[in-house]
Amino acid sequence: MPDIRALHGLRYDLGHIGSLAEVISPAEVASDPTLVDSLFERHPANVIRILANREEPGDDQLNNRFTRARRFLTDWQRQGVLQREPDPAIYVYHQDFDWNGQRVTRRGFLAGLTLEEIDQQQYEALLLLLNQPAQEALEMLRATQTNVRPGIALYADSSISVQQVLENQIATATPLIAKDEAGVVHRLWPVTDHQVIGQIREKMAHRQMFRNAMDDFLPATLNRYELAQRGELTPMHPANFMLTAFFELTEPGFEPKLRFPLAHAAPRLTSSELVEKLGVHFDCQVMDKGLEAAAELWEEMQTSSELGHFGIYCGADQTWVSVMLTADGQVRMEEATPERDEAWRDLDENLWEWLVLTELLETADAKQTYARSVENLVGVLQEDQGGEISLAAMIRPVCMTQYQSFLERQVSFFHKIETDPAPVCGLVINRLA
Repeated sequence: MPDIRALHGLRYDLGHIGSLAEVISPAEVASDPTLVDSLFERHPANVIRILANREEPGDDQLNNRFTRARRFLTDWQRQGVLQREPDPAIYVYHQDFDWNGQRVTRRGFLAGLTLEEIDQQQYEALLLLLNQPAQEALEMLRATQTNVRPGIALYADSSISVQQVLENQIATATPLIAKDEAGVVHRLWPVTDHQVIGQIREKMAHRQMFRNAMDDFLPATLNRYELAQRGELTPMHPANFMLTAFFELTEPGFEPKLRFPLAHAAPRLTSSELVEKLGVHFDCQVMDKGLEAAAELWEEMQTSSELGHFGIYCGADQTWVSVMLTADGQVRMEEATPERDEAWRDLDENLWEWLVLTELLETADAKQTYARSVENLVGVLQEDQGGEISLAAMIRPVCMTQYQSFLERQVSFFHKIETDPAPVCGLVINRLA
């Protein structure tokens, strides 16, 4: 259960900067030097100077991009460019963007999320897991003690009661507005009413939540541990909390990432052998266009309302088979997973893992890798000249209302969610020092 906190956020003073749009930055920017340069040139106080400061000729241990970021932050606060929120606040946050051919508004809020405590062994293990961007984010956090990039947390609230409290609070308030280079409009309303903040904290304490990208929270977790070891961490120290954007799962634009499994250690079967193995548990139709039938089959699956409808590719004869679960298959799945509930058993990816691979093909570990689109899947299969991929499958992802239901019922399930457009950096900054 999440423990959220209001923050004394740092915000840009519009009297100094003119337009908020001039100083915000996309979160994922470090890998695009051209965009970084553009943001540096856009405004002398653009948050990119703290988020991803550039290396400069002559950098050394005492003067480098991390120390420069710290100086910019200190100078901006001293000059009044950044001003601390006088009262702790939760920030209502809306994004307006194009999705599936229409303009939509995604509603959420920014607040602090209490970080988990770790011990020395966990600390050392997590350090080893850091990829290069996370390692650089930790170095920047150590130098600036400032949380610029919001993490993303998704929670289940079918009643939408959490967000509704906030929407009622801002009904007549004027937002801060910034439009980014992708055309996304970001709106922000600080909420400092203690009673409203208390309501939100209480409601969120009873909501199921998950952090969509755990790597985004690792630098803050490690930094918190380091401060604790130096004796600098008090119970209400700002480093206990990470700036986080909270969204209800069914807000517009959230979609499970496609994940098509490629089984490297499953039996190498022809389409006719697969049909025989599946037996009475699936109705099967062998496709006659070889590997290229993938796009047609996926389109058919997208419009199908049938339970357990997915496609299986047989590497032995390079043929797709369209399969649909039968009543006998449902019974077998129930027998194989008696501890699971019906909604969990009905998910295509669980039918593939538990009924097809484990039960019917008797494959305990198929050593699966994954493709992320139909085009990617077809490309990988075309390149598989050595026949390393025995079987592949096109499986429909869980829908967000199903995910919401699983989370609320505490059903063990996780599927990474596509969260673009990500919250921008610079609307609120969480100073840890």
